[in-house]
Amino acid sequence: MDFVDRAVARFKELFGAEAEVEVLKASEDSVVVKFGGNMCYTCGAYDYFEDFAYMLSDEAPEDWGVASYTQTEEGEYVVEFKPRRLIGRARRHVKIVLDGRPLDLTL
Repeated sequence: MDFVDRAVARFKELFGAEAEVEVLKASEDSVVVKFGGNMCYTCGAYDYFEDFAYMLSDEAPEDWGVASYTQTEEGEYVVEFKPRRLIGRARRHVKIVLDGRPLDLTL
């Protein structure tokens, strides 16, 4: 999909030194992207997701947003973007380790 390719190119141009992106799946109603690199270890990772959603919106005929995301065991994030008209409530994945035991929540 052309608008996804253009958004990826813009993202890499701006953030390529710190964030890696790989499109896993793309359709008219859903784009799934894996984010990795140094950004995975900062508290501002969600900002990269929103920036990518804005870039999709700039390249597509409608506004896009973050529908959901999860963090992998390797520390990367898999993020699903959808047109805003299709997002009811965004799902956020939170992984916390307390006393050596992981808490894995989706909110």
